[in-house]
Amino acid sequence: MQLVTPGYHDTLGIRVVKGRGFDERDTSKSVRVAMINAKLAQEYFPNVDPIGQRVGINEIIPPGKIGPEVQWEIVGVFRTVRNDGLRNDSPEIDVPFWQMPFPGVSVVVRSVGDPTALTKSMASAVNSVDPDLPLTDVRTMDEVIATQYAGDRFALLLFGSFAIAALLLAGIGVYGVMAFGVAQRTQEFGIRIALGAQRERVIRLVLKEGAVLAFIGSVLGLGGAYGVGKLMQSTLYDVPAFDPIAFAGVITVLLLAALLASVLPAWRASRVEPIKALRCD
Repeated sequence: MQLVTPGYHDTLGIRVVKGRGFDERDTSKSVRVAMINAKLAQEYFPNVDPIGQRVGINEIIPPGKIGPEVQWEIVGVFRTVRNDGLRNDSPEIDVPFWQMPFPGVSVVVRSVGDPTALTKSMASAVNSVDPDLPLTDVRTMDEVIATQYAGDRFALLLFGSFAIAALLLAGIGVYGVMAFGVAQRTQEFGIRIALGAQRERVIRLVLKEGAVLAFIGSVLGLGGAYGVGKLMQSTLYDVPAFDPIAFAGVITVLLLAALLASVLPAWRASRVEPIKALRCD
């Protein structure tokens, strides 16, 4: 539940989809009214018009005591916004501040230009009302959102670092396997070249084998990637367990890495001298 004054929803660009917003009529002496978000209307009033319905809300008595339950009449429904974290579309009820005043408040200011330039003007306005009233934690909405995303950015950086390290290790592994395979097949490549095989064809053969091995490994890794995706759903915002585009991109990157790791062994295979190869035991 939020305690808001008239103009709060317009200031933040929260659209009222049904009914009306709070105005100067909603005072401590008028009928107690409330606004709900679309999420709450969908969950608790699925088949009826929420406008005019009543909800029971306990009063908050300063400095924070819970008072008796009071009936509030719903006068408006506003678009659902994520005030309870960027991952949660939680039901929300707003009531007029003047019908349930509370000593601790936050002020929202909408500006046309640079919002940071208003800090001094806001401090002067507050000081003119009460010189002993502090103005703290002044932030722009971009800074508020950036703070909300801080944990996700750290997780993204962490997982990205692990992914890059894994890609490097995979590339080194492919290079080692292909280099070892080329060394074991020196005589075979020498015979192929002696019988007239073009060196470019030998290169394509080795690159093809490296790509096939990488593709098989990528397909086998899809199951593990799906399991990791299920775990990441609780860590990162709006990440599905199976994203075809992301999975296709990863497979493509792995195939390119495998091809790059196979270039040097393929080049070595194409440079095998048939006479020296045939002399090997």
